[in-house]
Amino acid sequence: MIQLRLPTESHHVDLVANDMAANVSFQVLGPNTEVAFVEELICQEFGSLKVSPNQLFEFLKTDAWVNDMFGPVALLRGDLNINADQHKKNRFQDQPLGIKLVEAGLLSQKELDQLLIDYQPFAQQQRFGEFLRLNLAVSAEVIDFLLNPAASFEDGFNEKRLGERLVELGLINASILDQALEQQKTSGQRLGEILYEAGALSPQAAKFFSDVHVDQAGVITSKG
Repeated sequence: MIQLRLPTESHHVDLVANDMAANVSFQVLGPNTEVAFVEELICQEFGSLKVSPNQLFEFLKTDAWVNDMFGPVALLRGDLNINADQHKKNRFQDQPLGIKLVEAGLLSQKELDQLLIDYQPFAQQQRFGEFLRLNLAVSAEVIDFLLNPAASFEDGFNEKRLGERLVELGLINASILDQALEQQKTSGQRLGEILYEAGALSPQAAKFFSDVHVDQAGVITSKG
């Protein structure tokens, strides 16, 4: 069992998981308003309440919004590092949103670094994903996919072809896809190659969204 506590002057919020694994499902207990606040922050950061205990602890320790409402997070019970080997720490699913966008080929590291600098004045008012949406740096559909992949699994994401995935995620529009498919009939090229040559998609993004798979638990992996 793992139990974390966020204290205030008059009460506290506990985050409890009964499993001992690299990623576990946490239950948030306490006053309704504070519980809803904490659950929303965690889901925005990690996509669900199933998360690495060590990463959750670090998030609660450093997040500005959490620190504004609560005292320092405390580990009351359990081991934060149980089974958290380096391989699992480096999984795509466990990375922050910005790193996911770089690994998916949607931002360069330089672009991410600049966005994080631009984001700093707004860090107290909005989450990074909200900032990206408002500034149209990345489509809202892509952010939702990366933060809540379980919804895409339920929508049959794994059975969809690359073009359909790209349109649904707002990475290209239907007109661009139709043109690329027509060109593919005569050139025999891969769809991703055509979209890259047209300036619509990076090769890394084409490969990522072609290979990406979402399992029933909402974990994103790649076949490549």
